[in-house]
Amino acid sequence: MRRRQYLATGIGAVATVAGCTVVGQAVQPEEYEPTVVFEDEGPTVSDEFELEDGITIAEAVHEGDSNFIVELVPTDDEFTELLVNVIGEFDGAAGVIADPGTYLLDVDADGAWEIDILQPEPTEADADPLPVELDGDAPTWAGPFVFEGLGQATGTHESDGNFIVEILTQDAMFPELVFNELDQFDGETTFDVQGVGFITVEAAGPWTLTVE
Repeated sequence: MRRRQYLATGIGAVATVAGCTVVGQAVQPEEYEPTVVFEDEGPTVSDEFELEDGITIAEAVHEGDSNFIVELVPTDDEFTELLVNVIGEFDGAAGVIADPGTYLLDVDADGAWEIDILQPEPTEADADPLPVELDGDAPTWAGPFVFEGLGQATGTHESDGNFIVEILTQDAMFPELVFNELDQFDGETTFDVQGVGFITVEAAGPWTLTVE
């Protein structure tokens, strides 16, 4: 399982972090230990597991040729979160802000797969200030960063399919939706986020993102 999280420590370099390039910051990998790890083959409902309140990241790999659909299902009949919905091989990540409770994963797959569930809890001392420039060609996550209110994001997406960018912060009830576009895209927008958090990117092909 490739790790996508990092701790930036300086300025003036171009670093590659597991499929996501960070421009303008020297970085050192920092591992967040998974809360739980599942691996199997084919359609599977996982064992139940507990989550705390807050940022929740799913890192997933699929080696099949057909559907790979992953749902995060709370056992108390609350809202189910769709984490991954692709066809074929996949190596990427998705993020949500979870309520505390008991969950399971409902996985539809036609090949071998592995899913790591992480709940990183960085402090402001762990996080880097904006701006940051990212690029990649697959769904990923990056951070932690310090967000200080009103900001601006510029993004491009060079393929057919979804281009969705969100910011997940420690104390928020819901992610901040930055971009929600379909197919090729080149544009900019504003966001308003306060606190320490992560950026998640869902993309179907090459993309770039500047957040400042």
